[in-house]
Amino acid sequence: MTARIQSRGHGGLLLDAVPWGNFPYGDDVRKAVHLLQTGQDVASHATGMLGGLCANDSRAAVALAVPFLIPLATDAHHPYRAAALGVLSSPARARHFGVASRDELLLHRTDPRRHAPDDYDDYGIEVTGYPAGWSVAAARAAITTETPTLLPLLNDCDPTIRIDAAYALATAADPDHTVRTGLATRFATEHDAIGPSPVMVDTRL
Repeated sequence: MTARIQSRGHGGLLLDAVPWGNFPYGDDVRKAVHLLQTGQDVASHATGMLGGLCANDSRAAVALAVPFLIPLATDAHHPYRAAALGVLSSPARARHFGVASRDELLLHRTDPRRHAPDDYDDYGIEVTGYPAGWSVAAARAAITTETPTLLPLLNDCDPTIRIDAAYALATAADPDHTVRTGLATRFATEHDAIGPSPVMVDTRL
């Protein structure tokens, strides 16, 4: 399902074509994405709900929302781009989303085998009964697909956007080290006190 959504591209994403009802809280997630897409005043609460589901170990439907959030997050004129970007990586992490120490911020979970390849098989089960590894892998796959559109946000004039972009990009698969190079380049020129800091990077990702 996630691969099929990704293959449609930004212009072909159809919100109502996703079987949201098959996923726990799916209808709530669809409504939240719709509010964000239309830029309604109550949309600021929508990302709080999406992040809350992830914090409550219910990521499955939020993972399917990621391909819809990315176009909003990368639209410089969208009123809720920062909110969409801020919640973008939440389903792509089993741990450490939103609040973490600086040395943990870019880790997507606590795993004593962090040096081993991540096959997502040992993530356990979400409270909804869905395999947590499925949700994390689906969200990370969607972010990986859109890495080229997210990388320019590392140079955004808003330091909050730069931070959240780094946080999201750290979850992407990076076999060619494109993301790692982009982060290193940004860190070399980052002078804002709250901007992305080299201390936040874990090269084991």
